Amino acid sequence: MPHPGAFGLLLTLHVVLALFLLGPLALVCVTAPVLLRAVPGPLPVLLLATRLVRVLAAASLLIVLTGVGLVHQGSFGSVRSLGDGWLLGSLLLWALGCASCLGLVAPGMSRAITEVEAGGDARRRIAGVAVGAATSTLCWLLVASLMVIKPGA
Repeated sequence: MPHPGAFGLLLTLHVVLALFLLGPLALVCVTAPVLLRAVPGPLPVLLLATRLVRVLAAASLLIVLTGVGLVHQGSFGSVRSLGDGWLLGSLLLWALGCASCLGLVAPGMSRAITEVEAGGDARRRIAGVAVGAATSTLCWLLVASLMVIKPGA
């Protein structure tokens, strides 16, 4: 199914942004518990990983903005609405994924860094970070599934 013109460009941008922002975000989140087990050795890597989670989760707003730009255009004149269940579900899952990255993963890693710098142990933060990482990764997988399957469309 061809997607010519501005719609095709916007769709390409949407997919490329998702690939290059959510892929690395999911990878960093999934590896965060492993990094916490290895601390204090990879403390600089953990600092970088924490920043990456924050920046990539915030930058994923660009994916949503390009997606919203696609909604009313649709391919071949199809009209979509943000009220469509699969679109609304995708937006809610994106928000939950970002919330778990910014509310569980990044703060858990920051607290672990602070504890290590104070001479403590970062391992007690592993469970919270792992839950946040698993939640966000599941959200990204579900969003991708909804974008492909489009149930009810």
